[in-house]
Amino acid sequence: MISNETLLAKWNKLAIHNNSFVRIDAEHPLEWHIGYENINQKSLLLITEFQPETTTSSKSIIVTQGQRADSKWALSFRLIRGEQEDVFIRLCCDMVESSRNQNNDINGLEFVIQRYSQWAKLMEVQPSGFLNDAQQKGLLGEIHYLQQAISNGIPLLEAVNGWIGPDGADQDFIFSDGWHEVKALGIGRKTVNISSLEQLDAQLPGELILYFIDKTAQNSPNAFTLNSKISQVRGSLSASYSALELFNDKLLRCGYIELPEYAKQYYRLSGVKMFRVDENFPRLIKDNVPTGVVASVYQLSIQALEDWKIN
Repeated sequence: MISNETLLAKWNKLAIHNNSFVRIDAEHPLEWHIGYENINQKSLLLITEFQPETTTSSKSIIVTQGQRADSKWALSFRLIRGEQEDVFIRLCCDMVESSRNQNNDINGLEFVIQRYSQWAKLMEVQPSGFLNDAQQKGLLGEIHYLQQAISNGIPLLEAVNGWIGPDGADQDFIFSDGWHEVKALGIGRKTVNISSLEQLDAQLPGELILYFIDKTAQNSPNAFTLNSKISQVRGSLSASYSALELFNDKLLRCGYIELPEYAKQYYRLSGVKMFRVDENFPRLIKDNVPTGVVASVYQLSIQALEDWKIN
């Protein structure tokens, strides 16, 4: 298995400015090469027997294809923005490793193109290509709630459609019974952050759900990773192609694709608290702040919310 560091080291050993390439791994079923094009621009190259589909370039990566003198085809991914080198290395490493179980055929080529398309969408919402710890925990909280909604009998497509947080909505979920805002906190947290005047400002009824999620050891009881939790939900959605496709699309909007790094950190769920949000719930919304206040980030005491706790 090639790591990001190993791949970068291989690149750094190459001479630049000469448009020469070297194969990464002779045992890999696909013919992957790395090298430089033009003025010190790192490039990942796939040599294939088949003509690739036309693939759209991004602001940072130019994708080209061409037929060689030996009648084979070359599919090139060239970095043109040096400040994106870290994420480009991660992208290249993932494309090489995720395709290691593919065959050297048209299906393998299609897999590579699809994987790059996922990365291109990912980089639009997550320029670093990787979710930090707070983002991973936040996504885990929402995935837990979606899993619970499915377990409670909400139809699969309806459950995924109701997950509106990835679409930029103020609340995370809306179902027929109302809206639901999900937060993921450490077990020791005494407060919960509310990020806007709109977050708890929606037509009632509503709920605030707190998941207490902490890092843990791999061998801890009920330990899970981000990848394993998402895999569970994908399994639950497998009976509905539309729901599964929509779920995967929303994961991309959250900045997630399945990466080996997300399988290394284990978490545990140590508790859940749910609160109803009614007209008396302590919240800042546009109707109860002074005129002229147009935005606010504030904290709520979790202990002070006991009167609204749902058993």
